[in-house]
Amino acid sequence: MTKKHQVFRQLDSVTDKAAEYINYFAYHPSKDFTRKRKMDAKTFIKTTLGMQGNCLNKELADAFPKFSERMTASAYEQQKSKVNPRLFKVILYEFNSTLKQPALYHGYRLLAIDGSDFALPYDKHSPFLCNIQTRKTPSDDNKLTTKGACLIHANILYDIANCCYLDCLLQSRKGMDERSAAVHMLQNLRLQHRYIVLMDRGYESFNLFEHGNRLPDCNYVVRLRTKDKGAIREISALPDQECDLEMTFNITNSAKQKKLHPEYHKINAPNRRYKDKYSPKYRTAHWDFECFCPVHCRIVKLKLNDPQSGSTKWEVLATNLSSNDFPLSEMKKLYHLRWDIESSFRKLKYDLGAVCFHSKKPAFQE
Repeated sequence: MTKKHQVFRQLDSVTDKAAEYINYFAYHPSKDFTRKRKMDAKTFIKTTLGMQGNCLNKELADAFPKFSERMTASAYEQQKSKVNPRLFKVILYEFNSTLKQPALYHGYRLLAIDGSDFALPYDKHSPFLCNIQTRKTPSDDNKLTTKGACLIHANILYDIANCCYLDCLLQSRKGMDERSAAVHMLQNLRLQHRYIVLMDRGYESFNLFEHGNRLPDCNYVVRLRTKDKGAIREISALPDQECDLEMTFNITNSAKQKKLHPEYHKINAPNRRYKDKYSPKYRTAHWDFECFCPVHCRIVKLKLNDPQSGSTKWEVLATNLSSNDFPLSEMKKLYHLRWDIESSFRKLKYDLGAVCFHSKKPAFQE
């Protein structure tokens, strides 16, 4: 049996089991999926998983070539309205659990976390409605206009070595919080191996570093900002040369303590002892632990040469990996592998048609 057939066999087994327990995911278990229909629970799940980028009628025609077995789009929509979207998340988790001998990278599961926006059909009542800035024409460089759009932000945990998604957390583009989503997915992760999770600059956070230091078997590699206003003070002061340093960052949310200790980093983490509500303009940071503590991590500065332009770039990574097991040369190769999650987004959206939605209802889109 080839690996492809084995994967399909495992997926069939998981979907069959999900169909047996469909009453756990139905909104009305006592009556949903109890009558004998052309589209029973098993057929509904497999039809939904097999859909691509065509219109709904074309997808149903491809799924059921025989006219006697085919149902209308309305019949399919009625069956879909009976099921909670978490059914497919459970299928994802169960399917990943069938991977008994995953491919490893130097003894670690190699993962990546990133987010991607999916444009939905416009609906002024959608919970995913947000305002985006756009230019009317390419020549209007300084003329920005605001328009309403429906965008859903998918935070995805991806297994690079095994080319599969392990988790997905959906948020509104307007209220997205990638760092909290990353912490949530890592806390829910259940693996039997040590793992390395790669993240880009948007995930730079002392709270995330501390979670990575405390979670069992967790190793992180996060790219840091180096020059803009959001850069950590010690990182922007690093010399223009490759270096490998152990650093400790002291943090606080107290302006008084920051004044007494200028080397501290002040974050806008709410202090539960004094305030329950903050102004909407107050941009908060997260600190999920009871008290503030020093955050330790290894800082690696790498030199990247562009062979085409001949220019030199510097990248800085924060990690808790050992310098003995992962020296500078290995760290450069390791972070380069993060691009695989970007390639997977392109395949998911355009090769598999994930940018095409068959409904305007938010639950159906999820």
